[in-house]
Amino acid sequence: MDKEKFTITFNENYPRLCRVLKYMLGDLSLAQDIAQETLLRFYQQNNQGLSTMEIRAWLFRVAHNLALNEIAKRQTKIKFFDRVANFFKPKPLDPQKNLEDIEEAKELADLLKLLPEDQRLALLLREQEEMSYQEIAKVLNISESKVKVDIFRARNTLRSKWQISQKSKQKSKQVK
Repeated sequence: MDKEKFTITFNENYPRLCRVLKYMLGDLSLAQDIAQETLLRFYQQNNQGLSTMEIRAWLFRVAHNLALNEIAKRQTKIKFFDRVANFFKPKPLDPQKNLEDIEEAKELADLLKLLPEDQRLALLLREQEEMSYQEIAKVLNISESKVKVDIFRARNTLRSKWQISQKSKQKSKQVK
C-alpha cells in the first residue's frame, strides 16, 4: 500500500477508532493499542481498491472484533490506569460543576454499559462517529433495519433509565 494513502487513512480514522474503542473497553490505552493493531492489519492487507466508506467500515469491523476478543480475555481485570489518570488530573476551577459533570458522564457511561453490546456499538457509531445506517450495517455485518431497531431501542432504554435516575436524585435531594 502507498505510504501516503495509508498516512491519510491513519490520520482520518485513528482518533475515531480510539474514541469508540474507549467506550467499548473503558480503557484509553487499550483502545489505542487495538486501533493501532487494526490499522496495521489494514496496511498488511493491502486494501487499495476500497472506497473511503468501505475502508471505514472495514476498520470499524476489525476493531470491533478485536475489542470483543479483548473483552473476553480481560473481563475480570480492573481498569486501574484510568482511575490513576483521573486521580492526577488538575483540579477544576469550579469543583462543584466539575463534580456534577463527572458524575453525569460516569452515570451515562454506566447506563451505556447496561445496553446489549450490539445496541451500544450501533448507538456509539451513529452518535459519536456520525455514521450512516448503511455504514453501521457494514461495520457490524447486519442489516440496516437491525441497525435502526438497535439504535431505537438503545435510545429508548437510555432515555427511560436516565429519567428514572434523575427522579431518584430529586427525591434524595428532597429528603435532605
